[in-house]
Amino acid sequence: MWYSYRELIYRVGTFFLMVGIGLILLFTLSEAAEQVMFNFFCWGLALLILGFVFRNQYKKSFPPNERFSFLRRLMPKSKQDKGK
Repeated sequence: MWYSYRELIYRVGTFFLMVGIGLILLFTLSEAAEQVMFNFFCWGLALLILGFVFRNQYKKSFPPNERFSFLRRLMPKSKQDKGK
């Protein structure tokens, strides 16, 4: 259950994204109620930016999907790929 530092930062970034989206939603609802709370918007925007920065520090590598391997074999290769 222990995570590496990069995975932990990725998960914290996901948390910040969710909280930021929630705060932006609360700002929208406060505007609809005609009691605008700009603090929700500012904190939500800051957490969204921080969440994206944290999530971009750790890129998960996914193995190539074999679902469309048949179609990939049928597609002609480009001239650049033939030289490799």
